[in-house]
Amino acid sequence: MLSLRRRGKNGIYHIRGSVALGDKRIVVKEFSSGSSDADAASHLMAGYETRLRHQLMFGPAAVVAQGTIADAFASYLSKAKLPCPADILRIGKLNAQIGDLSLQEPKQAWEKFRLANLTAHKPAGQDRYRAVFQAAVNVYRELHDLPPLRIKAIPFDNERVRFLTKEDRDLLIVSYTPHVQPIITMLAFHGPRIQTALQMVWGVNGVDMERESIRLNHTKNAVIQSVPMHPRVREALLPIWEERGRPMKGHVFLNRFGEPYQDTRLSPIPGGNPLKSQHKTACEQAGIDDFTIHDWRHHWASHCVMAGIDLITIMHMGGWKSLRMVQRYASVGNDHMRESINRLD
Repeated sequence: MLSLRRRGKNGIYHIRGSVALGDKRIVVKEFSSGSSDADAASHLMAGYETRLRHQLMFGPAAVVAQGTIADAFASYLSKAKLPCPADILRIGKLNAQIGDLSLQEPKQAWEKFRLANLTAHKPAGQDRYRAVFQAAVNVYRELHDLPPLRIKAIPFDNERVRFLTKEDRDLLIVSYTPHVQPIITMLAFHGPRIQTALQMVWGVNGVDMERESIRLNHTKNAVIQSVPMHPRVREALLPIWEERGRPMKGHVFLNRFGEPYQDTRLSPIPGGNPLKSQHKTACEQAGIDDFTIHDWRHHWASHCVMAGIDLITIMHMGGWKSLRMVQRYASVGNDHMRESINRLD
C-alpha cells in the first residue's frame, strides 16, 4: 500500500510504496504531494492509489481511458519529427473544440467535431482532419502499448489523373496573366504543390540561378529535394532575377501588388488557392475544361512517365513518400505506349 511521510523544512508530504492486486504489483517511487496539509495529501494519495488499482485490473486501456484528447495531441506534438504547419493548425482547432473530451470514446469525439465544423468542407479536406486526429490518438495509444485505433476514412476521389497535350499546355500557360506565367511554368515542368511554388525563395534554399537548380521543400510530407532546373523554367525566371538585381534571398514569386503570396497553409482553416480566379480565367480563354490548378502536378508526373522516367525518380522529384502515390501514373505510360504503337501501319 502507499504511505505518506513529511520531508524538508516545510513539512511537504511525499508519497511512496506499492499497490498490489493478486500477483500484479506497481512500485511507486517517492514523489511530492506538493502539500503540507495532511488531509489534502491523503486525498491525493487515495485518488492515485485508486487509479493504480484500476490500471492493474484493466491494463493499459484504463490509463488511456483516463486521459483526454488534449493528452493525445500533446504526445503527437512532442514527437521528434513535428507534423507540417498546416496539420499543427488543424490540431489547434481540434484541441479547442474537443480537447477536453475523454479518450475513452475517440470516435464519438471525432464525429462531434466533424459535424460541428467540417460539413461544408470537401471530403478530401475532412479526411485530412480525420487522418491527423487518428495519428495523434495512435501516438498516445502506442505509448501505452495499445493497438492502433482506426477511424473509417471519408471516401473521396484521390486517383484522378488529368494531363494536357504539349500544345494545350503551352496554350494554357500563355493564357495566364504575365506575372502568373512563370509560376505555372514551374508547376508544368517541376510539379510542386502550389504553395511549395508560391513560397519559393531565391538562393541555395530555393531557386539557385547560378547552379541552375531548385530546392523543393515539400512541406506536406517533410521532404526536401534539390533538382536540376528545367530550361523552360530558367528561361521564365532569368528575366525576373536580372530585373531584381540577381537577389540571393526573398520570395521568387510576387502577386500583382508586388507582395509575396499568402501562405494559406498557415490560415485559421488551412487550404485555398490564391491563383484560383486567374486559373479559371486562363482555362476559359484557352478553351480547356476539367483541369484544376492542382492538375498541373498530375500533368507533370504523367509526362514524366511518358518520357520514360522511372517511378522511383518521379517519387523523389515530386516529394512523395511512397511509391503507392506515384503508381497511379504508371497506367498513363501504358496508354501512351498503346497509342504510339497503334500509329504503326
